[in-house]
Amino acid sequence: MIFDSHISEEYQMEYGPVPGGVTIISYLQDADEITVPGEIGGEPVVKIEPRAFAGKQVKYISFPSSLKQIDHHAFAECRQLARIEFPPQLETIGNYAFYNCYGLKMIHLTPYIRSIGFGAFKNCENLSEIVQDKIEGRDISIGSILDDLSQEIHVTMMHLYPDRDPEPAKVIFTEHTYEIVANVASMCKQFESTEIGSGKYMRYCVGSKDVDYSKYDSMFYVLLRGDSFDTIITVAAERLMYPYALGLEAGHTYRDYIREHAMDAAVKFLRDDSMDKLRFLVGMDVLSVQETDRLIDEAVAGQKADYTALLMDYRHKHFSMADETFDL
Repeated sequence: MIFDSHISEEYQMEYGPVPGGVTIISYLQDADEITVPGEIGGEPVVKIEPRAFAGKQVKYISFPSSLKQIDHHAFAECRQLARIEFPPQLETIGNYAFYNCYGLKMIHLTPYIRSIGFGAFKNCENLSEIVQDKIEGRDISIGSILDDLSQEIHVTMMHLYPDRDPEPAKVIFTEHTYEIVANVASMCKQFESTEIGSGKYMRYCVGSKDVDYSKYDSMFYVLLRGDSFDTIITVAAERLMYPYALGLEAGHTYRDYIREHAMDAAVKFLRDDSMDKLRFLVGMDVLSVQETDRLIDEAVAGQKADYTALLMDYRHKHFSMADETFDL
């Protein structure tokens, strides 16, 4: 508890002193966009207290680079919050800090976050994208979030280096749910839970330091047993497009799957407006002239000029001469 508290009229925030600076105790208004200031009264803002912003209707929030700690329930029940990019110096996110933030879709984790508390993102059921910055030798914090959530989550592991460009790896942690069924053989009224989906097993690939990419790639056969085509083809395409720590055998497995399902994959990428994936697939030279013509027709019908141009160029380079006939 902060006993020596003050009100900032400029920021409409109650604040108080803590070691190293000041902490935000509560936000006195309710706005769509909130900027947590870098300093108040000449002191850096280093902490956000429990429930300081809980229940607010905020959609977007900007954190200062000075912030080091977000305490428990600080943003719980902020159901309109859509996206979070944490500041580089943040070290700790407390228990249930973003509990029930149903609207949250994307978060970006820095490599200096040391701990994320229990249930910090519990019930963030629309969270589907996480970027995790990774520096060699430092722990990653994504595992505790994945443990809290059962939905499909697309993760970009951004491996950072001091002397060269970052190297991304894209991995998908699939959905998993539990089905509760009655045990009819039991004399007493008992229920048993059955695991549905591969997500639980895919989450075993996350360690304290990094994703175990070899284990992740070896789990592809698990996806094939029950996950959707959309998920499976996206996993295969993204591992090939961002081949961080991708082994030779796993690479062949992914390529073989794409070749076998090339047309279905192309249709999905076209309809999803996934230009990068369609361009990659086209670059694999796996489409026949008939398939290419069908895709061109669909791109034209959908008024997708860039996609039409890509496919027409592919057709011209690979099939134009073969299609020509000559009258003698």
